[in-house]
Amino acid sequence: MNQFIKSILIGASLTFLGMNLNAQNKLTKDEKKNGWKLLFDGKTTTKWRGAFLTDFPKNGWKIMDGLLMVEPSGGAESTNGGDIVTIKQYQDFELSVDFKLSKGANSGIKYFVDVKQAKPANPRSALGLEYQLLDDEIHPDAKLGKNGNRKLGSLYDLIPAPANKPVNPVGEWNTAKIIAIGNHVEHWLNGVKLIAYERGSKEFRDLVAGSKYKDIVGFGLIESGSILLQDHGNKVYYRNIKIRAIETKSVATNPAVVSYTFRNEFQKDVPATLDYIKGLGITNIEFSNLFGKSAIELRKLLDERGMVCTSFGVSYPDFVNHTDEVGNDTKTLGASFVRVAWVPHDSKAGFTLADAEKTVQDFNKGGKLLKEQFGLTFCYHNHGYEFAPYEKGTYFDYIATNTNPDYVSFELDLLWAFHPGADPVKLIKKYGNRFKLMHVKDLKKGVIGNFSGGTDVNNDVALGTGQIDIANAIKAALNSSSIKYYYIEDESEHVKTQVPISLTYLNSILTKFK
Repeated sequence: MNQFIKSILIGASLTFLGMNLNAQNKLTKDEKKNGWKLLFDGKTTTKWRGAFLTDFPKNGWKIMDGLLMVEPSGGAESTNGGDIVTIKQYQDFELSVDFKLSKGANSGIKYFVDVKQAKPANPRSALGLEYQLLDDEIHPDAKLGKNGNRKLGSLYDLIPAPANKPVNPVGEWNTAKIIAIGNHVEHWLNGVKLIAYERGSKEFRDLVAGSKYKDIVGFGLIESGSILLQDHGNKVYYRNIKIRAIETKSVATNPAVVSYTFRNEFQKDVPATLDYIKGLGITNIEFSNLFGKSAIELRKLLDERGMVCTSFGVSYPDFVNHTDEVGNDTKTLGASFVRVAWVPHDSKAGFTLADAEKTVQDFNKGGKLLKEQFGLTFCYHNHGYEFAPYEKGTYFDYIATNTNPDYVSFELDLLWAFHPGADPVKLIKKYGNRFKLMHVKDLKKGVIGNFSGGTDVNNDVALGTGQIDIANAIKAALNSSSIKYYYIEDESEHVKTQVPISLTYLNSILTKFK
């Protein structure tokens, strides 16, 4: 686990230990300082609505003595007031909820709940990953599922909580905590971690395939969703419902690097090259090669150094023909993005409409599979040839227009947009939210571009010393796009001297505008 996540988890345990039990439905000064927000103030439900309603349920839920209570209705699922969900959606978060069960009660706290899911024909709970709340001694659900995976604290029907969990008896208060950072999720109970898992990993998908969720495409893999409190027809009390969105922008906007920059060094010694990159102050890498390692081996080397892989670049043939393998390796590396940087085509004829049409078909198909089966975002990295004119625009416009935004995004390479004559700033403003990643690189002054998608590697120069207006491109990206990671790429023979200059320059730009 990387150091960023470790620091979050340490803070989580300290928050629990320092909780003032006499201050119900209130935040301490430290909690406010650390970004905590109340989801229930003891008096109102303005931050909630019915799971399949536009407003809060008119019956089935009650506020009494500063507590939010599910009213009993015979133990049936969502037949009274129904589930309630937060109006706001969350991506990376830490949630803390005090709960008290009545005898024989069943309920749950769900997260990553898709608010766009269709209302079921028959009453049932809304779908989402579930922190199970249950009277393990009496309720029959405790004996169902596999290995106790429907008992209190479990990831319902998927991962069992340990038998020796620190639970207080029914009728007394307990505190559930859920931490989600990227794909990493943890369940805590009364200050003790119960389970941890990676959404979308092979292990996770195998568990889903053997569960009641097996026929639900992409179960548990949406990027953000609502928090849900379940109405299962039993009396359950809640208080001190609070959440903090974990701000990852500081990580996202710190400069990262593409492994191709140090391809020669990686080929000789992977651990030493990782140490060198970390010594520069860079901990985030987009890998486009495993350099003779397995994904598991490379992930171990990264974890040992507190480094992360956020994007995995693969070839077009591997993306098309080995999509499952690509998805598995990407999840093992801990990345959220899969990137393809070159579409095979006849270099003499140039990129054609037939190439663009096949590209669109393959991108939509592969991107859909990666999103629905692995929870990954697919990005195409432009490389110059696709900016050749087509009708009133370019082939890039054709690809962007005809690919499904739900499954196909883009990584903007500044050099390979500028080299064929495109304006990176205008591209960002035109296709803002389609861009998720950026390769930050500069082109030597005096070099004339074309649509070939190629130039001498030593035409890559240190950022800020070439032709490209890097500063305005970064400013536009921060203001008008969904770009999350900025990777320095330098294909030249002078990376040891140029990358430190580029790093200083990019740091100054990101600090100025973020």
